[in-house]
Amino acid sequence: MPVAAKLPGCARPARADGGTRPDTWSSSNSQDRWTQIISDTYFPLTLNYGAHAEDVFQGTLRVWKAAGSDYSLSRLSSDRAEYSRSRSQISEDSQASFLVTIPLRAKVFFSQQGRSLSCPPGHFIVEQGGAPYRFGYESPNDMWVFKVPEESMKSRIRRPERYSQHCFSAHEGIGCAFVEFLKICSQHVNDCSVQDQGRLFEQALNMLSMVLEQDERVLNSDQSHLKTAHLMRIERYISANLGAPELSPARIAHFCGISLRYLHKLFAGSGYTVGEWIRAQRLEAAHRELESLPLGVNIGEVAYRWGFSDQAQFSRAFRKRFDYSASELLDRLA
Repeated sequence: MPVAAKLPGCARPARADGGTRPDTWSSSNSQDRWTQIISDTYFPLTLNYGAHAEDVFQGTLRVWKAAGSDYSLSRLSSDRAEYSRSRSQISEDSQASFLVTIPLRAKVFFSQQGRSLSCPPGHFIVEQGGAPYRFGYESPNDMWVFKVPEESMKSRIRRPERYSQHCFSAHEGIGCAFVEFLKICSQHVNDCSVQDQGRLFEQALNMLSMVLEQDERVLNSDQSHLKTAHLMRIERYISANLGAPELSPARIAHFCGISLRYLHKLFAGSGYTVGEWIRAQRLEAAHRELESLPLGVNIGEVAYRWGFSDQAQFSRAFRKRFDYSASELLDRLA
């Protein structure tokens, strides 16, 4: 459901239901309230309003969020501001997330992991909530912000923190389609069932993953160009062959022209073994298919399509990953 908040200086702020309250705020109270709204919507942040801190501050925020989901989409408009995320705020935050920010009116600046970016309208950036950063804009701005839970991001994109060091184009191709799809989500999410609302945001994440994984500049952001090139080729091969029961580390190594030992070494330190990454991607794909298919679907057939030849093994792995069974998922969607 969308939630609207508005801080028009000393005017009356809007309630979530569109009404107004009779109380008024001074500019300093407006800034304090805006800081709280922003932190509640995304995650704890510190705001700096610049040299004009005593001026009247204006900002509006609309949020679309599916019930029972940590995904959200928002449209933020405000006067100039600077947002920062500290290590202490991160340590106190139990729900890590990524923010995808798409400026519409003015460029934004962003600094994280020793890299500084200037992102103009028509492009977007990926902010990692689990690491300190600084973000802001020097003039009034308007932007879309797509919030993705860290767990969901990492289930679709290996080492997504790599992408916080680049600015991505939304002018054409899949990048443009991704941004247009976010706009479609805002227009139609309230017409959907709770389950379909979650599916819309999952689809937006799928489109985002295609944008990020097709961008070759990430090759230059790692210590080893060759190592990263191998990893990207491996990831793409796995994604294209998830449904093949014969997909294995040995087959992947052979296709990519590397040794099996080197393949396992490439994955060392990533949090997954090669086999675990394949299984996780298969389970995520099966979960998405079970959510999207009509009632009465055969769970065994879905498991087989995604490379599981043993339904009992699939059922155990599914429950372990999602804390509920495939049958319980279908019952919940019924």
